[in-house]
Amino acid sequence: MKKQSPILPIIGCIVINICVGILYLWSVFRENIVVSFSWAPEAAKMVSSYMLFAFVAGNLIGGFINDRKGPRLTAMLGVILFSAGIFSTAFLTPGTIAWIYLTYCVLGGLGSGFAYGACISCLQKWLPHRKGLASGLSVSAFAFSTVIFTPVSNALMNAYKVDGVVQFKPVFLILGGVFFVAGMIGTLFVSLPGEEYLKKLPKPAPTSLNAGGQSMTLGQAIKTVPFWCIFLEILFINGTWTLSIPLIKDLGIQRGLSESAAVATVSATGIFNAAGRLIMAWVSDKLGRVNTIILLSALTFVGAMLVVLNVQGVGFIIAISIIAFGYGGPSSTNAAFTTDFFGPKYSGTNYGVAMLALGVSSILFNSISSSVLKGAVIPTYLMGAFTALVPIVLMLIIKRHSKNAKKA
Repeated sequence: MKKQSPILPIIGCIVINICVGILYLWSVFRENIVVSFSWAPEAAKMVSSYMLFAFVAGNLIGGFINDRKGPRLTAMLGVILFSAGIFSTAFLTPGTIAWIYLTYCVLGGLGSGFAYGACISCLQKWLPHRKGLASGLSVSAFAFSTVIFTPVSNALMNAYKVDGVVQFKPVFLILGGVFFVAGMIGTLFVSLPGEEYLKKLPKPAPTSLNAGGQSMTLGQAIKTVPFWCIFLEILFINGTWTLSIPLIKDLGIQRGLSESAAVATVSATGIFNAAGRLIMAWVSDKLGRVNTIILLSALTFVGAMLVVLNVQGVGFIIAISIIAFGYGGPSSTNAAFTTDFFGPKYSGTNYGVAMLALGVSSILFNSISSSVLKGAVIPTYLMGAFTALVPIVLMLIIKRHSKNAKKA
């Protein structure tokens, strides 16, 4: 029997997630799209929220497919949907720009969610004894997409700018083509390990809740306290970052950065986002998921308060980078957290449902910021700072519940 290795599946999943990770690039496109299509800035601001909601729905729907048909088919469907969304966005006109909610948001977001969830599930099955690291490898690649494609996207927009107005048709056609070709090649390497490979690995330690190591169905998982603590933790800890996504470039300029420095800050958030996902995934394998989430919540609070304190220039870059790092860490930790408690067999479905909280977060907090706080930066980031503290309470509840389960 041919010896199996996780190296090629890891490479394949990394390539796929780099392709579908431009979810975080909307702040780079937004200003030029508003000008090119004579679109209302308020409507454009909500694109990232709607795409994030579709991304979460893609995690859920893709999770059901993944648990039944496997990660390769799920990732392949994700790449096709995502590329179709980017391609179709290329054909929008000033009169049809509102259709971007269907093309870029729904098709692109669903496809990104399909591929993202499939890759996490795949690598966790290859590295069951290092679930945090497995999640971190996959989701850090997703965040690193921003680092790669921010300069690429800016170069394309500058290349196809006529009289100060970007012609987006060739920009999105080129990006869509790159994502489709590279992503489909990546899916060829996605596979699941065989029994012989798994028998040679160290057995993962059971959690206090799941002492028997059994896999729980969604119906069983949602009856537990930890599931809802994880759900609410995802809802609140991501609020600060979802508020920041559409604001980074413009707010950076307001805080004293040049336009090029503000664009570079978007790339910097990609680096810190990816670093948070990879570093804190490894840390969570050593420190524990609960303690890791508490640490990340505290970091997010600090970053948000720095923005509230009106830091300028480099201080703003530091603040946003801290928030990006604080967001990145839970993205990998929560995937492993869910598998710790509820087992690997139904991980796609269980994590997909938990991830619905991210979609709610993206709509809820941006809607409050726009409608109630009227887009005011200081109140918005005050809200972001205090929502970051809620997960600390939730983690203490999990600690107490796990201790009681252990005694029982």
